[in-house]
Amino acid sequence: MFIGLFIGICLTIAILFIKLYKNITLFSFKTLAFGIDFFVILFYSIYFFHPNLAVKLVDGKMQYLLDAGVGILAILIYGLLILFINDTFPMISNALNLFITFVGVSMAVPFAIGLLSPLIQIFIHDFTFNGDIVLSQNHMLSLFLKYMIFGLITLPIWRYRMSKLEEI
Repeated sequence: MFIGLFIGICLTIAILFIKLYKNITLFSFKTLAFGIDFFVILFYSIYFFHPNLAVKLVDGKMQYLLDAGVGILAILIYGLLILFINDTFPMISNALNLFITFVGVSMAVPFAIGLLSPLIQIFIHDFTFNGDIVLSQNHMLSLFLKYMIFGLITLPIWRYRMSKLEEI
C-alpha cells in the first residue's frame, strides 16, 4: 500500500517538475526574445534622462514619475521602430534582430549564471562566478567557445523573435 502511494507521489512530483520546467523555459525564451532589449532601453532612457532633464524640469517625487513615463515612451518608440523596420526593410530587420538577440543572450546568460551561482555552490563547493565564463585556460579559445555557445543559444531565440514579428 505504501509503495503505491510512494510511486504515485513520485510520479506526481515528476510530472509537476516537467510542467514547471516547460513553463520556465517558455517564459525565459520569451524574455530573451524581447524582454532583455526592452529592459535595456528602459534602463538607459531613465539613466540618461534623469540627471540631464528630469532634475531640471520638476522637483521632488515627480522626477521619478517623469522618468517612468519617458522610459515607457522610449520602449513604445523602440517597438514601433522595430515593427517599421521589419515591414519596410526585411533583410535589414533580420540582421538587426539577430544582432539584438545576440547582445541580449550575451547579457542574459552571465546574469542567469550569477543568479544561480548560490544554488550551484551547494553542489560544487569550489564554484565561484566573477561575471566571466571561462571554458578553457587559453583565453582566445575560451572567448571563441563562449561566443559559439552564445551563438547557438541565439539562433532559436532569433527565429522565435522573427516569427512573432511576422505575426504582428
